[in-house]
Amino acid sequence: MSGPEFDGALPPPDLAAVPPRPFFRPWATWLATILAAGLVGHLYVLTPGGPLDRLHRPEDSLERLTEREMDVRAALRHATPWERRLYALLSGGDESVDDWIRWHEELAEVSTSLDVEISLLILLGETRQTEALRTALGDWEGNDAAETRRKDWIAAAYLEPSLSRAEGRALITEVRDELPAGWFADALVARLARRSGDAVARQQAESAIAARGSALLRRWRALEAAGLLLGVAGLAALGLMVLTQADPRVADARVPDGFSLADGYALFIRGALGFLVLGAGLGVMIPDDSALDALTGPATVAPILLYAAWYLRSRGLSFAAAYGLLPGRDRLVTIAWVALALVGLQLAGESLIGAALDALRLSSHWADGLEENLMWGSWGLVARKTTGSVLWAPLGEEVAFRGVLYPALRSRFGVAPAAALSAAVFAVAHGYGVLGFAVVFWSGILWALAYERTGSLWPCIVAHAAGNLGATVGVVALLR
Repeated sequence: MSGPEFDGALPPPDLAAVPPRPFFRPWATWLATILAAGLVGHLYVLTPGGPLDRLHRPEDSLERLTEREMDVRAALRHATPWERRLYALLSGGDESVDDWIRWHEELAEVSTSLDVEISLLILLGETRQTEALRTALGDWEGNDAAETRRKDWIAAAYLEPSLSRAEGRALITEVRDELPAGWFADALVARLARRSGDAVARQQAESAIAARGSALLRRWRALEAAGLLLGVAGLAALGLMVLTQADPRVADARVPDGFSLADGYALFIRGALGFLVLGAGLGVMIPDDSALDALTGPATVAPILLYAAWYLRSRGLSFAAAYGLLPGRDRLVTIAWVALALVGLQLAGESLIGAALDALRLSSHWADGLEENLMWGSWGLVARKTTGSVLWAPLGEEVAFRGVLYPALRSRFGVAPAAALSAAVFAVAHGYGVLGFAVVFWSGILWALAYERTGSLWPCIVAHAAGNLGATVGVVALLR
């Protein structure tokens, strides 16, 4: 193949040549397919539950996400109008607060935590949904003293016309003693202080919200500015390459003679089965937050890498030659330019996809793709997860989806259909909701076409790693 040595069409077969011995046994391919389908079905389809069941700390995670969002919104009240409009554009606007309420209602149905219920009531009170708040209080089936007292907090803060100074102070003390520090506690205290005329308690609560929100807003500004600069630089790099008609070719990736859809599928499904078996097995055997977790990344991508190398060697090709991984030193700058252009296109596409889905009122579930380890794990675990997402995931996934699946599909369907089909499989494999699927699908198409044009997996690997690093930094900076 030529572009990955596929400059145009595949070279015509040599009819006089003796076809190579089949490398894959059909029965083994069928067995791998059945086992992989069974594991996927057990892990993601047949196992009851939704996104919440994939989390270890759903109550804490939802509280963290909601509090950070509400802290930032409070800080934005003092920001310039254009920044408020920009934040609304990028975050879904004020309507997204209704999503937080809906997600608390969903979690309250399956959680026994009192904090989830009280958080829901505070959200209803802060958004002035008085009738919904009255209904929720009436439906709250709590008979013990602690639950009754918490209902009294909410009624006093949002439904009673006023409070005496002494009663307000007593309720504020209870709230501070029983609720974890954060936006929910401060918002409730501020309301109680306002009703009881306690200016000091109110100022302390509102100042705490403002301080947290300002710090988060500064981080958000830095992240958005970095993303904007990177996106503009990437699109500028693409425009410059087009205007100068620069040659994007990095190397001459090749596929073996006779590489077909059947061979590509056989290789891909074996790698997928290895990933599933090792990932599930190591996930059970390795304790949470253990340093041994560092083995998971290389172990799960090893099957596709080793199987591909074995197969290619049997066909007289090296792994590096097949995937264009040994470019000349004069092409290193080209790798950087193409990778930067890919990142720019990726970020621009994500923004357009997000805006389109917001216009259609399609929002992702809050637990969709949430990396709890980055929020709650030790810094050692964060470092290991970052290494996995920035090093092992791009290497393994690019070999599997662009190096194996894409050329196999291309041998049967051509460039555009193969890029779309491989990207669709890539997106489905991530298991995200509608927004995540659309973003990953877009990235998959970009990287397949880049592989086609450059003849090397390096630009795809670098762009993939940059995207994963950006997502990781965003979670750590805003949610940890």
